[in-house]
Amino acid sequence: MKKFFSIAALALAMSTGVQAQTDVVPNRMIVSSKVDSKAYAVEHVDSIYFARKEGEVKANVEFISYEKNEDEGDIVYVKVTRTDPKSTFKIDVLPTNTAKRYDDITFARYFEQQSTSQKLTEDFAQGKLSGFAREFTANTPYTVVTLAYDEYGVPCQVSRANFTTPKVPTVGTPSVTYTIDETTSNSFTLTVTPNKDCEEFYWCMFEKGKAQEQFEQWGPMMGFSNIEAMIKQFSGKPYSDEATNTWKELAPGTDYEVAVLPVDVEGNFGDLVYIYVTTKAQGGDGVAQVGVTVGKYENSGGSYVQTITFTPNDQTLLFHDLICLKSEYEKNGGDKWATELLKEDNSQDPNWNQYGVDKYIFEATPNTAYYALALAKNAKGEWGPLTKHEFTTGAAPSGVAPAKVVSFPKRVAAKKAAKRTAVVPVKRSLQLVK
Repeated sequence: MKKFFSIAALALAMSTGVQAQTDVVPNRMIVSSKVDSKAYAVEHVDSIYFARKEGEVKANVEFISYEKNEDEGDIVYVKVTRTDPKSTFKIDVLPTNTAKRYDDITFARYFEQQSTSQKLTEDFAQGKLSGFAREFTANTPYTVVTLAYDEYGVPCQVSRANFTTPKVPTVGTPSVTYTIDETTSNSFTLTVTPNKDCEEFYWCMFEKGKAQEQFEQWGPMMGFSNIEAMIKQFSGKPYSDEATNTWKELAPGTDYEVAVLPVDVEGNFGDLVYIYVTTKAQGGDGVAQVGVTVGKYENSGGSYVQTITFTPNDQTLLFHDLICLKSEYEKNGGDKWATELLKEDNSQDPNWNQYGVDKYIFEATPNTAYYALALAKNAKGEWGPLTKHEFTTGAAPSGVAPAKVVSFPKRVAAKKAAKRTAVVPVKRSLQLVK
């Protein structure tokens, strides 16, 4: 059943509601949804009505097969069955790593704003998808996606079907061997040797289990179809001979993995080799605490800078530190505030967890009192006492412009947000034919 409203009634309702407040009659009608927004000139609107749609509106898609040939490139065969004969649908193929980040609303925006897919009006027992502008990557998961539209043109439900492209046979069996040469509490050294079938290799280090997580995070943004492409890009350069590397500034007692990608003489990827290393433990069961040394207050690059050195004792596993104006310290809760703040985790700041001597240089105001604050944790996970060291900067060094007063000098400058780039659709001239 439809509820019908004439344009005259609409204009009257709009003008009555707005005139009471502004005495201005609106002449635009804006309809906003989670997918997009549309605006209309009121004088062009003929009528507005509401309708109720019963039942599911979906174009169920099933993957049948995949092939590749020299003439047409990548070809995907699918079956598509609509649940509503009045409905239409759009279809596309994306890397699975991208597709699984999209819900139905996001896909509706994608099909409206990025995809060039046309609306289709019939079912396909064995439809053929071809005409992909971008070549598929071997040994990579992909997802066929459909979005159904009802007879009113409303985007409804999404259907997905996953498949994986075949792996390209390599020339021989490219791989590597390795040795773990040295491990300390904050570093480890590896030597990797390629075999005779390995023309070159790439490698990257992660915390254990993080390689896949990094791929899922950065793959859609940076266009990586598979984890191998990410390893190659992040490595920076290829290695064709035996290579040794030391990874430094690591966390004590932490599991790491080095992902090594071997490549054959024709540039085909071999199987990833994962090397697992655990750094040595640090700290003890006693009281963990941090000492503070105040260094020079001097001219550096046209600014007044103060040097503070935080030194943990041998019972410390890790510690957190920061600088705060004395005048602001009590306003924010004093020792209780500082202790709670320093106990917090901050995974977004790579310099929050400190494991050794930390020499910190920051821009400071002349003749001003500060607190150097630190809190340490021992190997048992027990927090030690709060370190609160008061110091006052000296007079302004000559020939330097006054520094800006900062209530809470940041321990580390905030990281810039990663620039999100639009995901380029896999296809440009994709066609579904019987």
